[in-house]
Amino acid sequence: MMNRMEQLGVLVPRVLPQVLPCPRSMVIDALQYIAGDFCGKTGVWSMTLQEDAIKGDSGIRLNPPKGVAISRVESVYIDGSYIDKDEYRSTANDILLGFVPQRDAIATIMCTVRPSRNAESLPEEIAEEWGDTIAYGALAKVKAMSGNNIEWTDAQGAKLALELYNEGCARARAKMIRRKHGDSLFVGDL
Repeated sequence: MMNRMEQLGVLVPRVLPQVLPCPRSMVIDALQYIAGDFCGKTGVWSMTLQEDAIKGDSGIRLNPPKGVAISRVESVYIDGSYIDKDEYRSTANDILLGFVPQRDAIATIMCTVRPSRNAESLPEEIAEEWGDTIAYGALAKVKAMSGNNIEWTDAQGAKLALELYNEGCARARAKMIRRKHGDSLFVGDL
């Protein structure tokens, strides 16, 4: 479980010097966007939520911590009993059961999450292990900007940074698959 959070600002020095005179606020915005994109694509951040399943109500409201958004619901248990994926539908905000609970219960939801769009932090472990990849994504986003007074546009640099970001995302996805399913002949290093 990831508990300690790290400010996204720690990644600014990996991006800003390469895009000067871009304002720091634009780099932070790019990091916020890319951190969410990275976590959503790769599934590197997971969380278990416990929510109330109310008697007679087929909806379960998801309440992740502030600054966190649900990417994908992986599994649902109600009072410890596994609920088959065919028996519910999920969104970023709730779960709609295909049945109505007959008594009040506790729903345990395992899900992958991402920082919300304006989150200012992400788990320290992700910043440590995948900070360079997130920085490459932000660098690609900032270098791809164009318009009046945008002096840091660099199409070639943006393309290279995007390639590095995509390679990092592929490595992260492969690592998550190996963690979930174990090493096998079908899961190679990307």
